[in-house]
Amino acid sequence: WSADALHDKRIGAVVIGPGLGRDDRGREKLDAALASDRRLVIDGDALHLIDLDQLRARTAPSVLTPHGGEFTALFGEGAGSKIAQTRAAAARCGAIVVHKGADTVIADPDGTIWVAPRGSGWLSVAGTGDVLAGAIAAMIAQWPGELLRAVGAGVWLHGQAARTFDRCFLADELADALPHAYERAR
Repeated sequence: WSADALHDKRIGAVVIGPGLGRDDRGREKLDAALASDRRLVIDGDALHLIDLDQLRARTAPSVLTPHGGEFTALFGEGAGSKIAQTRAAAARCGAIVVHKGADTVIADPDGTIWVAPRGSGWLSVAGTGDVLAGAIAAMIAQWPGELLRAVGAGVWLHGQAARTFDRCFLADELADALPHAYERAR
């Protein structure tokens, strides 16, 4: 780990959170990432450490990828539909929110909503959310000027890769399926 690496202009996007830890060292790493001008995909442990005011103050784009429990921990119990709650959360934090689940909802701070097509029921397997964060970051790095489109493409690609399996799979297998799903989509 080196905070200096965050200043490398070749980096198109940074994923922070999977395996980060929820201790002071994890918080230091998150703070360094938040202070950078890199596009961030914030997932896993970082979702438990993030300060929404600090996130809102960022000038570089950010994407949060909470599942239902993480969403409630971050934004509280909300009223209304998942779409309404996700739209309100994105406006509140100034970031794109990918509210994961069987009905994944993507909202940007301006109020645009996308609902992803249903993925595989096996996407609840441990580690598949980390794969999603990586897929989103890869798409953001490819399409830096089209953030919402890139996030949607990452979610879609993740679902396409999962649909290639007719059985339970491991997160590593899902990650290995991403390039093949990407090539089929081109």
